[in-house]
Amino acid sequence: MKKAGLLFFVFISWNIFYCASLYSQKVQEDFVLFDSDFFLKDELLEIVLEFDVKKLMNEKDKEEYLPATLKYYTNDSVEISGKVRVKTRGESRKRQCHLPPYWINIKGSGLYDKKGFDSNKIKVVSHCRAGKIYSHYLLNEYFIYKAYNVISENSFRVRLIKVRYVDTGRKNKETIGWAFMIEPDRMLASRIHAIPIKVNNLSFRHTDSSLVDIMCFFQYMIGNTDFSIRNRHNIKLYKYKDHTRPDLIPVAYDFDFSGLINAAYANPAEELNLTGVRERYYIGECRSDKQFDRVIEFYKKSEDKIYDLIENADYLDKRAKIEARKYLEGFFLDLSRNNFKERKLYSSCYK
Repeated sequence: MKKAGLLFFVFISWNIFYCASLYSQKVQEDFVLFDSDFFLKDELLEIVLEFDVKKLMNEKDKEEYLPATLKYYTNDSVEISGKVRVKTRGESRKRQCHLPPYWINIKGSGLYDKKGFDSNKIKVVSHCRAGKIYSHYLLNEYFIYKAYNVISENSFRVRLIKVRYVDTGRKNKETIGWAFMIEPDRMLASRIHAIPIKVNNLSFRHTDSSLVDIMCFFQYMIGNTDFSIRNRHNIKLYKYKDHTRPDLIPVAYDFDFSGLINAAYANPAEELNLTGVRERYYIGECRSDKQFDRVIEFYKKSEDKIYDLIENADYLDKRAKIEARKYLEGFFLDLSRNNFKERKLYSSCYK
């Protein structure tokens, strides 16, 4: 009898363990984090990242992957976790930041839908340093990406996240910071029916003129001169899948040197002779009056949408909203001035 009872106990225990494993697997499948709609969602995502943050900071120039665990919680507080890897990225921010931007490699994590989420690496822009001002910089840059989405579909979508870092290199010390994830190249390319290309020494003349003008006006609007098509600096280029359209699609990213953010570490290139990043300077091809007028009218029609975006940006505090609107109002007022083209465009555009 004792033997039979023991066998019954083992049988019941095994069934409980098996059912629990199946339930856990089912929950993981039902609540996959990265799916086709991930970058369409505006709600804040809160995650936990456990890894050796100290080592990442001390060896940020190596750009070597470190093992990590990513955790998040479903609406009913069920914890979902997966093994991922992280490594630093970027150039200037690695010099400026204690915690620079990083990649999260989710391959093999079980956290993404392989059919709907066509990438196993995700760019993350981090809060850089401790302090309210650096959170301000990050949230303003997130706003810029969202404004770019309003202006053009040829722009990277982003998702705002709050990260609780558990530093296994410092006895699991915890810190919390703002961050945002950027839509992977291949997902953007698929969305705009194009193919990413990596060729240097191209110029504005190789790009779709209407799209590059919209992009250049956007850079001018936010006060950003930190980009280059020739060197593909903070610019991604895409080729239409339609072979009858040979011109390239330019997509801008990395806006932390923009006047709208006005980061303490940001400076314009010396050769531009600007007083600071808040001073706007147009970088782009010279066009006819008629071509420039089309872009100007396009932006005038977008003015209310930009202001609505500011008003509805719950992640920005009242002061940040006022400052952003005031800076952008300067741009829209400029568009209505009679001498705008001569004074601001033709004075600096590439002839």
